[in-house]
Amino acid sequence: MLFTSSSTVRNLVGIAGKPHARTVVAVIGPKTAETALEFGLRVDVQPTHSSVPDLVEALASYAVELREKLAAMPPSSAAAPRCRDQPRCGSADAVFAG
Repeated sequence: MLFTSSSTVRNLVGIAGKPHARTVVAVIGPKTAETALEFGLRVDVQPTHSSVPDLVEALASYAVELREKLAAMPPSSAAAPRCRDQPRCGSADAVFAG
C-alpha cells in the first residue's frame, strides 16, 4: 500500500481496516508515517525526501532488496502449502500448513 498523505491512511483504514500483516506499506514522508503508526500499521518504505518520485524510487529499491533476500533464502516448506491431513488433501476442507 502506498500512502501519499495522512488522510489517505485514515480513510483507507477507516473504510477497509488494517491491511494484511505481510502487506508492504510505503509512506511519502514523516507525517504520513506518524499517522500510519498511530493506526497500527508497520511502515516498510519511507523516502529521504517527501516527493512522489522519491517514494517510487524508494519502493522500487525496497522491492529489489526484498527479492534478493527471498532469493538467498533456502527453499522451505513455507514457500508452498502442504496438506496436514493427507487422506482429505484434495477436498475443499483440507487443512494447509504454510
